[in-house]
Amino acid sequence: MNPAKPSWRQEMPDFLQYLECDLNYPVRLHEEVLGFHLYFVDLSSWKLRFTDRTPVIAVGEGDLATLRPRELAQSLADVVRTRSLAERNSIVLIQGPGDELRAHLKTAFIPVIVFDGTAQQAVRESRRPTAELLERLSAQLDLSLLAPYETSKPVTGSRFFGREFEIRRILQGSDSNFAIMGIRRIGKTSLMREIERQLKEQAQEGGDDCAAQRLIFMDCSAITSPACFVQEVVRKLRPQELPRLSSKQFPIFFPDFLDRMSQRYGGPLIFFLDEFDKVLTWHHEDDTLLNALRASSNVGHSRYVVGGFREVMAAFSDLDSPLYNFARPVRLKEFSREQTAAMVIGPLEKLGVRFERGNEVINRIFDETAGQPNLIQFYCSILVERLDRQGSRIVSPESLFDVYGSEDFRAFVLSTFMDNTTNLEKAMVFAVMTDHESDHPFSVQAIDEVLEKRGIQFPLSDLSHACRNLELAGTFTARGPLYRFTTPMFPRMLRENYDLDYLFKKIQQEGIW
Repeated sequence: MNPAKPSWRQEMPDFLQYLECDLNYPVRLHEEVLGFHLYFVDLSSWKLRFTDRTPVIAVGEGDLATLRPRELAQSLADVVRTRSLAERNSIVLIQGPGDELRAHLKTAFIPVIVFDGTAQQAVRESRRPTAELLERLSAQLDLSLLAPYETSKPVTGSRFFGREFEIRRILQGSDSNFAIMGIRRIGKTSLMREIERQLKEQAQEGGDDCAAQRLIFMDCSAITSPACFVQEVVRKLRPQELPRLSSKQFPIFFPDFLDRMSQRYGGPLIFFLDEFDKVLTWHHEDDTLLNALRASSNVGHSRYVVGGFREVMAAFSDLDSPLYNFARPVRLKEFSREQTAAMVIGPLEKLGVRFERGNEVINRIFDETAGQPNLIQFYCSILVERLDRQGSRIVSPESLFDVYGSEDFRAFVLSTFMDNTTNLEKAMVFAVMTDHESDHPFSVQAIDEVLEKRGIQFPLSDLSHACRNLELAGTFTARGPLYRFTTPMFPRMLRENYDLDYLFKKIQQEGIW
């Protein structure tokens, strides 16, 4: 026997029932705010800024009868502010005409979409209802407010692209630890957050509150010592026990604490430890914490998904490290051409953007970003802003030249390179760029020679290791014994916008060794 539907589901507006029952867009939550019914609909499959909790505010016939359009707009604006919905592309459902309400909301700079009776009927009668729905929604907002591209913070859900294989591998490896390795800005944090989100969603759908409480995400970059690490874990799981904790006691207290928390929440704790390189820097002085983490995993109290770059890669291949063979490696690489196309064309075509010579556009973006997800996102963000400014919905290869002229893009490319390389690696790049054409291959010997001209000498092993790291950082690509720049865009942008001799001297002043 099926359980009775909650009363709010039975009373949902007809159009929301149509979305859920006919088009399979679930209505997940409901609440009342300032007398309006607020629903949350799952539109995440569109891979746009509409999420699995897209707000839909239903305006009843009584509201239309008693409130003038200006007053209704003011009331809806308060709903948006009260529930912090300003950045979530809220949709307002009304049965009557929506032009006057839409005009008042636009004047008040309230980013909501008014979906009136005419639009609802058009969707119902369409032979392509989802496309009709999306076209009518997207016509009311700029592309930049709807496109999923994000350059400044991690993304999850509808705005997370690619990495399907890595997600499946980690979710299915329920008894394993994983080490997610890759350069900065390659998407480690987003991947970890997306896995955390999916696990929380599974727990919520299964009605298992304890499973959700067993998930602990920690940014280790701000943690300064093993004692602080333990304090943060205790604060997240059971802050009442903080008074029992002191730096001298934690080697005894911590394993017992993890054991008790695992029993309390009915299963192994799952830790997502971002920026784990910071934790590994303590390893050289004291292995106590790492040994405790390993022991808790061995007895089944905890499971770990850690993310990092240089220190993590070194620790998991170091026979003397407590973390040797501790986790299964997941190396994040650049996107393939197919993944690049899915990120670029998929969302924009849904928003009515037409691609002229689309294969050429994708090849250009792929070649010039080397498939690095962060650069693709930035590339697309600038492209979308350009389309909005020009009122255009057409992308051609010629459209891409504006991206090169963006000061923000140039700064982003350089900062990404600076964040992912040591001073030695930077010096190698700046030196070889001053002596070689960007499209010519070069060897480790050639790099050694240009460094020697500048009075810098390093062992061959250090230079070879630095070249391998520059491969991982997406700066070099290797073919046999020779290297070349992964993208011609990178050295060209540096030459056109920066004094390489000056950059090299600054690196020398900071210290290459």
